[in-house]
Amino acid sequence: MNKEITIPRKKAKSIKFTIGMFFATVILILPIIIYFVDIPWLTADTPLFFVIMCILVAPICAFCTVGYFKQIYNKKPVLIVNEIGIQEGMSHNSVGMIRWEDIKKINIIPYMGNTHFICIILKSPEKYIKNQKLLKRLNRRSTNTWGHISFSSIYFKKEIKEVAEIMKYYFAQYNEID
Repeated sequence: MNKEITIPRKKAKSIKFTIGMFFATVILILPIIIYFVDIPWLTADTPLFFVIMCILVAPICAFCTVGYFKQIYNKKPVLIVNEIGIQEGMSHNSVGMIRWEDIKKINIIPYMGNTHFICIILKSPEKYIKNQKLLKRLNRRSTNTWGHISFSSIYFKKEIKEVAEIMKYYFAQYNEID
């Protein structure tokens, strides 16, 4: 079974998230406009606390909209599993290729129907976080503290059963060599 599995990105999820975040941004901007612009047919009865919350949350939603929009045109596969290891390219904080010799255990945890979390427990997590840039250290605390890297199967185009089968095969094959 010397084969590599490459999982392309599911574009429909990125499109849905982009549209959802865009509308959330627009809905959050409306109370700000109503509060600060004097429109005769609109009353400005919006509480100041709500406007301040909208001012704080709207840029976050706009930032997420841009991020999801970029994912629509991302051509990189979300996961590559082969005889060398596992390469996750789903997020901005991807660590790259995780070699089989650095993996202690692989857990696949079901979550809400078709979504699964893949948790890779590492033997030496510091090896994978020491060369990351500051922005990419979002996952550093869990990797450093707990010694694992986790990601979701939400963007997978292939079935998780097939992916899990190949992961377990290569992991077992490498552990037999040791």
